[in-house]
Amino acid sequence: MGELAQIQDEMLAKLGETGTLEECKDARISLHLARAKAYNLLSRAMSYPWNRKFFRPKSLLEPLDVCLLEEEDWTHLNKIIDGMGNYLPKMAMKQVQAEFVRVFGHAVSQECPPYEMQYGTEGGIQSQTDVLIQLGGFFETFGFEMPKNRGKERVDHISVELEFMSFMCYREAYGIEQGHDERKIGILRSGVKKFVRNHLGRWTPLFCIFTARKAMKGFYKDVIDILAMFIKNEVALLDVKPVKVEEPEYRSLSYSMENDLVANAPAECEPTK
Repeated sequence: MGELAQIQDEMLAKLGETGTLEECKDARISLHLARAKAYNLLSRAMSYPWNRKFFRPKSLLEPLDVCLLEEEDWTHLNKIIDGMGNYLPKMAMKQVQAEFVRVFGHAVSQECPPYEMQYGTEGGIQSQTDVLIQLGGFFETFGFEMPKNRGKERVDHISVELEFMSFMCYREAYGIEQGHDERKIGILRSGVKKFVRNHLGRWTPLFCIFTARKAMKGFYKDVIDILAMFIKNEVALLDVKPVKVEEPEYRSLSYSMENDLVANAPAECEPTK
C-alpha cells in the first residue's frame, strides 16, 4: 500500500497532474470518463446515420478539453466544430445518409474501407483473417458486446473498435471510483494499450488519410479530421508505438486480395465475353 501511495498516473502526468494516485483520484475518473465519451461520440459518428441523434459535434468539446495534450489540436477542433455548425443543421437526414454511402459505399470500399481486416496485420497477408479472431478475443476477455440498438457491423468495423475503447475507458473510471485493486485497473490499462498499439492505432491513421481523400470536404471530412487528431492524442497519452500500415503496403495487400478473390471465384462469376 505504501508503494502505491507514491505511484503517479502516467496519463495524468502527461497532462500536468503530478500527484499520487489517491490525490488524483477525481482527475483520473474525469479523464477516463472524458475519453469514454469521446470514443462513444466518434463511434456513433462513424456508424450509419439512422437518425438525428447519431452525432452532436459540440458534445465533443467538453471531453476533448480534458483529453487533448496539444493546444494547437484544441484550436483546430474548435474551428472544425464551428464550421460544422454552419452546415450540419441544414442537412436533411437523407443527405447525411447519401454522403455516408458516397464515401464508404454499400459494399466494402477499396478506397477507404472502414474495416481493419482490409489493412492486413503485422504478420502479413497470411495472418490477415486472424484480425477477427484477435478482436473477438479482446471483446470476450473484457466482456464487451456492441449495443443492440447500434446496428450489426462486423467486429473489425471502425465504429465497433471505437465503442470497445469507450467501454474500456468507462470500466477503468468505474474501477477507480469504486476503489478496486490497482493491479486489476492495471490489467484494464494494459489491455487498452495493447489494443491501441496492435489494432486501432495501427490502421486508423491510414484509414483517416483515405477517408479524407475520398470525402474531400463536408461532414465526413470534418469527422475524420477529428478522429485522426483524437487517435494521435490517444497514442501519445498511452505512450504506445503502433506499427502503422503505410499506403504502399495497403495497395499491395489490396491487389493480392483482389487477385485471390478472382482466382477463386466460381465459374458463374466470370465476366461474359
